[in-house]
Amino acid sequence: MFEPHRFPAALLAGAFALAPAVARAQESAVTPVAERRPKAEEKSAARPGTRWTDPDGKPLPFASDEELIAFLATAEVKSEQALSGGVTFPTKILLEKDGVRANAIFRDINEDASSNPSFGGGRDAIFFRDSYIYEPAAYKLSRMLGLDNVPPATLRKLKNKNGSVQIWVENAMTQKSMNKQNLKPPDEKRWNKQLQIMNTFDALIYNTDRNSGNLLITPDWKLWMIDHTRAFRRNANLQRPDAIQQCERGLYQKLKGLDQAAAAAALKEDLSPYELDALFKRRALLVAHLDKLIAERGETQVLYVFADEPAAAPAP
Repeated sequence: MFEPHRFPAALLAGAFALAPAVARAQESAVTPVAERRPKAEEKSAARPGTRWTDPDGKPLPFASDEELIAFLATAEVKSEQALSGGVTFPTKILLEKDGVRANAIFRDINEDASSNPSFGGGRDAIFFRDSYIYEPAAYKLSRMLGLDNVPPATLRKLKNKNGSVQIWVENAMTQKSMNKQNLKPPDEKRWNKQLQIMNTFDALIYNTDRNSGNLLITPDWKLWMIDHTRAFRRNANLQRPDAIQQCERGLYQKLKGLDQAAAAAALKEDLSPYELDALFKRRALLVAHLDKLIAERGETQVLYVFADEPAAAPAP
């Protein structure tokens, strides 16, 4: 079990006001084990500083995300547990292959209301689609942008149902749980930098469902973004651009240099041509928004470097 007194703290504050809590996924879950960050010249498909763990806390033996994804797609399902809360009803599954065991979350939600839209909010919004297929899309796009805070996800079937499977983040807590315990981050500047990365990514993918149940925080105060089934709308505008006042420098550079043809090829199995078109239009608007901020305030006031290192916890 996660021990709150060992997890130093946080109310989500600063860059973004989150929606009301809806615990749609993981309440306790996989802590990636922090390791030494590799030098810049050490090219590897593995995530710097991240090693996923099994249900007992032991590091999984995968040297890269590709190896982990292959496991998620092919490992045998040993057990299933329906998760309560939220509206998509995902399933927690235990996978096993060649003696390796790991928890994962399976989603098979696939609702499309775009043929009968209204101008209300939530699920009745125009071009609404709630689909498992956006989980792998969010993961792939995050990696193209140099991010490492969306857990690996891929497509697979469970009992003849099409869906997506994503590695479970062990020993994590949701923002909903965090708020109940009235916790605060030990390093507010580092925390707000992560929130700005989240804001930028959510604007790019037009995520309409970032709430306190689909943000996970591990004991090192790393913020993990999950549950993107209501993203990638066909809307070509930016949601709440005023929430984006800064951007991580590497993310900004990746956004500016994104190869549209390569991105479209990587995402063509997950996104429709209309969704891809809207994505690239939002990307152009996002870059223009950031360029305007830089011109007005100066580069040093807008761009920052985020080093993904564990936050120092205060003494108990």
